[in-house]
Amino acid sequence: MDEAERFARDGYVVFDGTFEPAFIDELKAEYLRQFPDIASSPDRFSVGNRRLQVPVRMTGPYLSPHFYANSALLALASAALGEDYLIDSLAVVTALPGAKPQHLHVDHDDLFPGKPFTRAAMGAYGITVAIPLVDLTPDTGTTKLFRASHVKSRDDEDFELPYIERGRCYAMDYRLAHQGTDNRATTERPMVYLVYARPWFTDTTNYGAENRIRIAPDDLVAVPKEHRALFRRLSPERSGRTARSALRREPQERQ
Repeated sequence: MDEAERFARDGYVVFDGTFEPAFIDELKAEYLRQFPDIASSPDRFSVGNRRLQVPVRMTGPYLSPHFYANSALLALASAALGEDYLIDSLAVVTALPGAKPQHLHVDHDDLFPGKPFTRAAMGAYGITVAIPLVDLTPDTGTTKLFRASHVKSRDDEDFELPYIERGRCYAMDYRLAHQGTDNRATTERPMVYLVYARPWFTDTTNYGAENRIRIAPDDLVAVPKEHRALFRRLSPERSGRTARSALRREPQERQ
């Protein structure tokens, strides 16, 4: 069974060796450069107990096609969302030391409340790729993923806790029930959240109606031609808006 089949069945899939650990360290260094003290950043949003979300700017390694157009991730997006998918948002969510477990949730309200057959038949409309910037251990915590809860009633005993090393990542169907676990370590647990979506869907629960991607106009123009369709909701003029206006609404709890 390949990744796309496991994703369709379970609502998530864990990837092995998607990135080199050294590349993940570059992503972390750039995140820390932009947010040396995330707790005092004016761009931060609280998304749970000692959990903060910030709109990381696409610069340095975040501008690399190896990051946003990784072949393994795009193969999954194509299989699950169709060929017309795009990038809907990019953020870092971090659980600070002492963060308590989250409440159980999904990242977006049900698009078809009261119509479970429609919900199951339509397939995924968004995929969250969670890329840890540190090794995930029982001390740092991780995300509790409830298997197949994207298409059927949740079984509280059927879940996975992906404790994975830097370079690995996992992708979640936007309909999947999940829950961030506590952080018992002395350091934060930063996770990059890269969201691919069908062209008709955009997340207005965790973000405002504006774009959710921070990229300078010159960098947007310089995106390789073969990847520009991923950013087609943006334009050089719009991309210069501030993260504060782009993230107008406080997001729900994540990670």
